[in-house]
Amino acid sequence: MKKTLFFVGVLVIIVGFLWQVGLRMKDEKVVEEVSLGKDPQNSTYILDNEKITLVNGSFESDSDSKMIVKNFGEPVYGDLNDDGKDDAVLMLTQDSGGSGTFYYVGVALNSEDKGFAGTNLILLGDRISPQNIEIKNGIAIANYAERKEGDPFTTSPSVGVSKYMFVEESSLEEVIGLQKGETVLWGGLVWGGEVRTFIPCGDGNPEYWITGSSTALQEIKSRYETETKDVLPKNYAPLFSVIVGKIVDAPEDGFGADYQQGIEISQVIKTSRSGNCKSDLIVLDTPLVGSEISSPLKIEGRARGTWFFEASFPITLTDWDGRIIAQGIATATDDWMTEKFVPFTANLEFENPQNIGDFSRRGALILQKDNPSGLPEHDDALEVTVYFK
Repeated sequence: MKKTLFFVGVLVIIVGFLWQVGLRMKDEKVVEEVSLGKDPQNSTYILDNEKITLVNGSFESDSDSKMIVKNFGEPVYGDLNDDGKDDAVLMLTQDSGGSGTFYYVGVALNSEDKGFAGTNLILLGDRISPQNIEIKNGIAIANYAERKEGDPFTTSPSVGVSKYMFVEESSLEEVIGLQKGETVLWGGLVWGGEVRTFIPCGDGNPEYWITGSSTALQEIKSRYETETKDVLPKNYAPLFSVIVGKIVDAPEDGFGADYQQGIEISQVIKTSRSGNCKSDLIVLDTPLVGSEISSPLKIEGRARGTWFFEASFPITLTDWDGRIIAQGIATATDDWMTEKFVPFTANLEFENPQNIGDFSRRGALILQKDNPSGLPEHDDALEVTVYFK
């Protein structure tokens, strides 16, 4: 009897294991077999492990329990996987005949020569009040209002929520686990023997000391050392990052005591050596931030067509004190009359600043948006730290 029970138990475990494997294989198979669509509103997505194909922005199931999925509003476009092509984020509603209306977010990845590949859909909630969706430096954001915990559905949503999502390979992932006081931030990470700081994007933002209480401390160190291994340690090149953290008091002693405030980082969502705070508009591929440069310097990247005027924009190289070392023109290598990303190239010849020391080796490569109007509201520029050999 005991042997029989033992074998039955083993059989149950095996069956359960095979069932889980089968589910995973099913999920993988569904993702792999998603067909490409001509645009985001005519593409295939994954909802609860099942494929749904939108036709002109809507889908209706053939089963007895009717399920209707519709696109809500217009898709928003931007690069979500750092390939220079505009992907799309869209909001959808799902109704099954009951009183509920469920809102989802999906992404359509742009394979320019083939079409759009839809991802899995992420649930926002039932009968929420949607505001908008946006893309910021590779992160999709859905803004909406939901009800307070415990409120009935008859109560209007009143609590503002922002849900952050990112693409991992071909899957849409949600940033989860935000604690009280935490938010998603974009900026530059620096890690070194005497420095571990984070500078958020935006003019005038302070530099924060990364506190020892940060649960992501080892991941920060590992990512930084891996992605900046070609940079001399003393250069302290900023690594563009998207993190989850909160502002706290700076430590009272040690190197961190020199800073006004600290930041406690719990998650590292994304790091990119070629990324920057303006990567929705312009991306520099060569030279990368923190690189050592010499003359002649080849410059390559991509920028929105709106960054150019007459297929070009100005470039300036300065020393650590802001003195101009060289100036030149970047030119588009494709049609620039577009809002899409356009590749560009430039070459600069220069002489190194005299009496270069450890500190004075630092320079700045400035890629300035061409602004024929001269109006200050149309000015923009990307500044990248480089080092003279």
